[in-house]
Amino acid sequence: MSRLARLALTVALGLLPAVASAQMSPGPPTPLAVDLSKIALGSWAKYKTTMEAMPPMSTKMALVKRTPAGNTLEMSVEGGLVAKAGNVVTQMTLSPGESGDVKNLILQVGANDPMEVPIAGAQAHQFTKPDPKSLVKTETIKVAAGSFKTKHYHDKTPQGDTVDFWVSESVAPIGLVKMEMIQKSNPAVPGQIDMELTAVGKGAKTAITKPAKPFDQATLGKQVMGGASAPGAGAAPPAGK
Repeated sequence: MSRLARLALTVALGLLPAVASAQMSPGPPTPLAVDLSKIALGSWAKYKTTMEAMPPMSTKMALVKRTPAGNTLEMSVEGGLVAKAGNVVTQMTLSPGESGDVKNLILQVGANDPMEVPIAGAQAHQFTKPDPKSLVKTETIKVAAGSFKTKHYHDKTPQGDTVDFWVSESVAPIGLVKMEMIQKSNPAVPGQIDMELTAVGKGAKTAITKPAKPFDQATLGKQVMGGASAPGAGAAPPAGK
């Protein structure tokens, strides 16, 4: 298992959840350009992700819970590589402070029961502050959600692929506005990968409402490939509507 439990849609962006896969590289950490303790609960941001020769995916990131133990983010992904699975939701509790270490990880695929995913290695450090040394410049960019004054960073993944991302503290919940990557190290998802902010809003509620079951990789694989829902599973509402 690799970063974010080696969920297949990590696709070297480190942001998109899906199914456990030994073929996926961990990818770069997800930039966390804000202090989550200062972000309003219910804040959400929606993104469009495109990859060469593959259908686009829609991803929504929302801050759904805050306790003394940390801040809880949920990512909801639909379309593209997870179209057969339906709505895929990953819930992560990050430790307080700027480190953003992931303390708890729960995955829910479509109408199936959620399951708790073990955390190991780089998974715990999925979210990090942008490295000041990789700052290119401050620039205003226009995306589908509007124009934003951003900081542009240029970095490389542990595998040597180049990645550029633009962040703004005005974009809740994590500050990401845009990401571009040229991927060569992962033959499963080669070429250009783009991620762009399409909408922001408030009022998001958690989509994972049932207790998580123990992790079962075989069951998860069937779910992501569009297998039948687990007995007793209820439909998962989309996050952040």
